[in-house]
Amino acid sequence: MNAFEKSFQFGRDLMEMNAEWFRKLAEFDGQSVRKYIEFNQEFGKKLPETKDPAGFFELQRTYVEQLWNGTQETVKARNELVKEAFQANGSAWRKVFDAAKPAEQPADVAKAA
Repeated sequence: MNAFEKSFQFGRDLMEMNAEWFRKLAEFDGQSVRKYIEFNQEFGKKLPETKDPAGFFELQRTYVEQLWNGTQETVKARNELVKEAFQANGSAWRKVFDAAKPAEQPADVAKAA
């Protein structure tokens, strides 16, 4: 395979890899939005059950606490997906540059030249 074909193949492989990562991120984000909507619906159903201000504020405190914890977990999980994507891309690029490096010569051969 000549250099042009290798370059073309690398570009195609990189594009396919990135498309797969974007698909994974889109699925993850879609699931996150669904969880957020379900979460809000759950608390929306509890709202009419509150009978006094203390109950309302307790419900609000619980809502905010769970929302904060859920948001932190979602951000951490999404960051892990993005980190994996960057590592996979970096690995692909390193393979290309490692293959392009000239072979190192032993010290004796380098001195003679």
